[in-house]
Amino acid sequence: MKKEFEEEYVEVNGIAHFLLHYPKASDAPVLLYLHGGPGSMESLFAYELDKAWGDMFTQVHWDQRGAGKTLLRNKKLGMPETIEQMLDDLHGIIAYLQRKYQIEKLVLLGHSWGSVLGSLYALRHPENVLSYIGTGQVISMMENERTAFQEVWKMAEKAGNRKHLLALGNLGDYPPDDPELLLKKLPKLRKIQAAYDNGPGSGSDQGELLKLLRRSPSFRWNDLIGLIRVMKVNHPLHLQLLSFALTDYPSHYQMPVHYILGETDTIAPTSLGKAYFDTIDAPRKTITVIPGAGHNPMYERPDEFATALRAVRETL
Repeated sequence: MKKEFEEEYVEVNGIAHFLLHYPKASDAPVLLYLHGGPGSMESLFAYELDKAWGDMFTQVHWDQRGAGKTLLRNKKLGMPETIEQMLDDLHGIIAYLQRKYQIEKLVLLGHSWGSVLGSLYALRHPENVLSYIGTGQVISMMENERTAFQEVWKMAEKAGNRKHLLALGNLGDYPPDDPELLLKKLPKLRKIQAAYDNGPGSGSDQGELLKLLRRSPSFRWNDLIGLIRVMKVNHPLHLQLLSFALTDYPSHYQMPVHYILGETDTIAPTSLGKAYFDTIDAPRKTITVIPGAGHNPMYERPDEFATALRAVRETL
């Protein structure tokens, strides 16, 4: 029986990168999924997306430098250092996929941190991008944190959750200007946010997360080691990411741009995504806001996300 997926390691910029492919018909566009984090691989959840998305795209999931199976394979070699380095890796991965699938362009789907890479790459290399899709779209990290704090405070007040309000108050002036201090406080806010978000990686149900991982056909027990190491390994990237703002770059895209956002996303607040979307100049642009979904709409509302994705597919 033929396997529904293909796993491989590809040499790019001196290290081995893990790629997981879900091939479809030869005329299906290739979609490269850029996971969040930095360091939060999502290839182990790809089987869920393959079920939801059917034959729309040949999906390719890449465990980035410092994440997942790429981190495990390279051990202490080639640790992530800068956004530029990650963009260079992405360029090499896309060049490989162009050769493998005999294509000129592919679809980029960026989730959370992956939307930073995807947006910047689409702006720099329109010759390689058929369409850009952003979900959990990051616009400005400092504005993200400032807005997230305010929105979660309102949610906690509405829920009457005194424990959360006390914890939020203990964060003090948030976000602090000191990047190292912010990185120490950020997990405390994320823990509270998880109560108002859901989906893999949100932290709202670690038991359910482990069940999803174990059901993955590409899961190995040592994958858990990579999950434990990601924050330390990706610390330099997290620091640099804090000063990132997509608004520092021109908003002229030479390919169609599609945003699929969760209505209640506080990690990358939807209000910021909608405001930036209005400034985008592109041959075609669409925005879909999925009710009841947070930062992981593809997992939280898989049918609605697939419907939005199918609308994008029909424009290609």
